[in-house]
Amino acid sequence: MTTEFVGTQQTVIERPSKLSTPAYADLLRPWPRINVRSVLTVIFLAGFFAWGMNGTDARPGELIDGLDNIADFIGRLFPPTFEMTAVPLAIPAFQLFGVAIPTLGFPGVTFPWPQVMSAIIETVQMAIIGTAGAIFLAMPFGLLAARNTSPHPWVYQGTRMLLNANRALPEIVYALIFVAAVGLGPFGGVLALAIGSVGSMGKLYAESIESIDPQQVLAVRATGSNGLLTFIYAVIPQALPVIASYSLLLFEGNIRAASILGLVGAGGVGFIISKYLALFQYQRLMGAMVLLIITITVIDRLSDQLRKRII
Repeated sequence: MTTEFVGTQQTVIERPSKLSTPAYADLLRPWPRINVRSVLTVIFLAGFFAWGMNGTDARPGELIDGLDNIADFIGRLFPPTFEMTAVPLAIPAFQLFGVAIPTLGFPGVTFPWPQVMSAIIETVQMAIIGTAGAIFLAMPFGLLAARNTSPHPWVYQGTRMLLNANRALPEIVYALIFVAAVGLGPFGGVLALAIGSVGSMGKLYAESIESIDPQQVLAVRATGSNGLLTFIYAVIPQALPVIASYSLLLFEGNIRAASILGLVGAGGVGFIISKYLALFQYQRLMGAMVLLIITITVIDRLSDQLRKRII
């Protein structure tokens, strides 16, 4: 109830308070209103979860019984040890653009170096080249798979199907294919990372392009710009920060993927990890894991700083 003055007369006007309306009453309600739709949703989610539990043969009781075995395995990992090797404190002779570069440093001096660290460095190198190849290959597919940049609906649907087919296979399958093609070593792993990431990154790039503000595109077109200039000055500046963030995330994920690819002979630290597991050298395995965690943490901090500068 409110009181208003109309001229010199006082008029009492009854108006409902906002807090008494049904909308505000629903906001003040501590629990959501129960209706048939919400009950059916809960039943469906419960059945869906039960179906998943039944299909995976999940038995939490067995996990509790196996905690002793997990504790025993963790106990065998400590203290971590490192397989050391003597590395010369010098850069060996090599050729640069046909020019012979002599040995640099102190050829007769060596220092201890964890053997697994060389494999971790190789893993990072594989992730760098594999990520660069994936970005180069996925960008055109991202443009063709975005509704607002695809030239035709059939091109859009076909590109989406190709990305789905690529994304359906894990990187280790591509590693097996390329190791059979180019032989054992990190090059097969680089090809597996580059080709195996096209499907996921192409989809993410397409969604980034689709989420841009169309008004900015119309504003650039209103100046008389053609399609190429509109794409350069209206589409790329909006999508680039998100694309760069996804690319950095891909690089971090490729380090983990490159570690797994070594299990099939595609180079990296995975080969040494599999050797330690096969020989039951759990303390050396823990040492390799410690160095790998430190490397990934450093890369995460560096990529986080770079991401802050881009976004």
